Amino acid sequence: MKSVWLMIALAVGWQSSVSASELDRVLQQVKQGSSIEKKHAEQRVQQALGELSDARATLAEAQDKLKQTNASNIALEDRILQLQESLKQRRSQYQAQRESMNSVFKHVVEHGDLMLQRVSPHGLWQFDQSGFVQQKEESVDIAHIKSLWLALLEQSVLSSKTLRSEQTILLANGQQQIAQVTQYGPFNAYASGEGSSWLHYLAGEQVWMEMAPQPAIDVDPQQMVIDPSFGALLDKQANAPTWLERMEPAGVVGVLIGLIGLIGVGIAVVRSVALRKAKREIYAQMSEREASEGNALGRVMLASEQCHGAQLEAVIDEAVLKEVPNFKTGVGSLAVLASIPPLLGLLGTVGGMIETFRIITEHGSADSQLLSGGISQALLTTEMGLMVAVPLLLLHCGLKAQSSQLIEVLEQQSAGLIVLRQQADAQES
Repeated sequence: MKSVWLMIALAVGWQSSVSASELDRVLQQVKQGSSIEKKHAEQRVQQALGELSDARATLAEAQDKLKQTNASNIALEDRILQLQESLKQRRSQYQAQRESMNSVFKHVVEHGDLMLQRVSPHGLWQFDQSGFVQQKEESVDIAHIKSLWLALLEQSVLSSKTLRSEQTILLANGQQQIAQVTQYGPFNAYASGEGSSWLHYLAGEQVWMEMAPQPAIDVDPQQMVIDPSFGALLDKQANAPTWLERMEPAGVVGVLIGLIGLIGVGIAVVRSVALRKAKREIYAQMSEREASEGNALGRVMLASEQCHGAQLEAVIDEAVLKEVPNFKTGVGSLAVLASIPPLLGLLGTVGGMIETFRIITEHGSADSQLLSGGISQALLTTEMGLMVAVPLLLLHCGLKAQSSQLIEVLEQQSAGLIVLRQQADAQES
């Protein structure tokens, strides 16, 4: 503003036509304008100072708020770190608990599968009232676990009971029949009434079927018949082969071994009876004075009475030697028969192995049932040979001991006769 007024004053000064009064008036106006401007300037300065003071107060207040905000931010950051650490721990705990629960769910599913596998084949599941249904691991919940527990408890109770109910059974000829079925827990079942029979459970069809052939076991209503193998022993007893069926794989060799065994036993029995009879006759002759031709010792005594002197000993020895073959009859034959069965068993073993290798050559070794015939022959003939040879060998030893004993008794008595005759001859002379 001052510059404006100066310019005006200069302009006025240059104009010669301007009067002095006008210049005074202008000067007065300039002075008035300067004072007004000064006031305005002072007001603006005061206003600026007030604004500066307000700004400083606002700045101080803002700085205080900033400090408070920074402190709050630091506290919040610490809280966030604490929460993050707590969240991390919670997540790890949740993961561990989740893994534990997954393991529990897996065990629940496995126990359910195991229970169904063990219970379904034995017919007790038809009495289940727990409503248990097998589910996947993702679907396992508290209700499913409770139903599994109830099913296990129920099956445990049913396993300890004898259950009787009217059920439809399948006969061996394929026909259906309604019968009174008695279940002995999960072990086995029996159908009473017309055509009483043992049963086995068909899990796929969920029906009882008559066992064929039937086990030769009678059922007493007052007793409980339990097969701990869940019917396997009953089936084994029903299908047990007879002696002829067991010996069938041995073939001709087995027949020969059996015949030799029978012949050997017959010889041993006949000769044992004969030797016992001869022993009784000899001991009876020892208690008598008169000789009898019905026993070996009597014949030796009669032979000694027909000679005297130096020929006595030779005659008695000859008579004893005549009796020895009678005592040894059958002993040698029995020894030969005892040695034959092992050789026949070896022959059957070789034949069985040849048959086995022939089958392997023709059909391969994949089917074990084809190989069982030759192996059965190989093992069975060896077993039969040993089973026949060992008793025959024992019978041979016993028969030989009996004959040797009788020969020793006869020789002792013959020696006694010689001594007695020599004493009698010495007294006569």
